[in-house]
Amino acid sequence: MFQLPIYTAPPLRSKYVEEQPGNLQTDFASIRTTTGRYIGWCKGVYVFVKNGIMDIVQFGKDTYVYLKNPPQDFLPKIGVITVSGLAGLVSARKGSRFKKIVYPLGLATLGETVCYPVQSVIIAKLGSSAEIEVPAKTTQGLKYPGALSTELSSATKTKSESTSGATQFMPDPKLTGHG
Repeated sequence: MFQLPIYTAPPLRSKYVEEQPGNLQTDFASIRTTTGRYIGWCKGVYVFVKNGIMDIVQFGKDTYVYLKNPPQDFLPKIGVITVSGLAGLVSARKGSRFKKIVYPLGLATLGETVCYPVQSVIIAKLGSSAEIEVPAKTTQGLKYPGALSTELSSATKTKSESTSGATQFMPDPKLTGHG
C-alpha cells in the first residue's frame, strides 16, 4: 500500500519556470503598443474637433436668436462698421499686402470704436494690462453686446452714488449713444 504514488511526497526537483512569449504573442504586443499611441492621438483630435463643432453650432444658434430680435440701433452701427471697412479696402487696393490687411482692419476697428465706445475702452484697458473693475451685476444676464453700455452706465451710476464725497467722472447720457 505504501508503494502507490499518491501516498508518497512529490519529488523536490520541480521549479517554477516562467513561460516565454512566442513570436505571435510578441508581435501582437508590439502592434498593440504602437497603435495605442495613434488611437489615443485620434481620440484627442476627435474630442477637440467635436468640441469645436459644438461651439460653432452654439455660436450660430446664439447669433440667430440675436439677429432675430436685434436692438433698435444695431443695423446703423453695423452699417458704419461695414462702410468703414469697405473704405479701407478701397483705399488700400493699390498698396502692398500689408496695407491691404491693415487699412480695412484699422478703419473697421475705428468704426467699431465710434459705435461702441464703452466696450472699446474696456478692451483697451484690458490690452494695456490695467486692472478694470467690472461689477458682477454687469456680467450676469448679459444677452446682447449693446446691453453692455447700458449695464455699465447703470453700474457706474450706482457705484458713484455709493461713494460719498468723492468726485468721479460721470459721462453725459446724451453723449454716449453715437448712432
